[in-house]
Amino acid sequence: MDNEKMIMIALEEGFANAAVISTDELVFRPEFRMFCEDNACGNYNRNYGCPPACGSVNEMRDRVLKYKNAIVFQSMTEMEDIFNSAATKVLKKQHTSRTLHVLKQYEKEGLPLNGLSIMAGPCNYCPECKLISGEPCCFPKMRFSCLSAYCIDSNKLAETCGMELSWTNNIASFFSIYCF
Repeated sequence: MDNEKMIMIALEEGFANAAVISTDELVFRPEFRMFCEDNACGNYNRNYGCPPACGSVNEMRDRVLKYKNAIVFQSMTEMEDIFNSAATKVLKKQHTSRTLHVLKQYEKEGLPLNGLSIMAGPCNYCPECKLISGEPCCFPKMRFSCLSAYCIDSNKLAETCGMELSWTNNIASFFSIYCF
């Protein structure tokens, strides 16, 4: 499947923007790991897709750079209060769900789904991650991590893709990436 078709499918499925870039264009900022360690989302050491279980900063970067290309998905959603964390979590789940739906469309079009998914929020395949109870992950091949866990700079990502990153005027921007 060519890049234009991938972008077209993403836009048809409701993303505000989509772009294909080289993984070499992604900017990693190791200092971003502190956002995970601050545990504002409540998933640090409670989700296999989150630090420390997901891997070190270098392991995460190396995982991404094993792939040549990445398609970036952006949603831009109007919110009454962009700092309402409960509403933000719902929107992140919706963004993730839309990303997974698009990936299934890609698979139907012949793209083998043997790449790497990076989402707007933590892995949510299970209602409660098995890490909490000390059990193994139920879906290790489907597990994903968020941009923060990968220490990907979303400002630079938006710039590279020619997209606007907005968290003002009641518009929230979310990104996900599929490396292939």
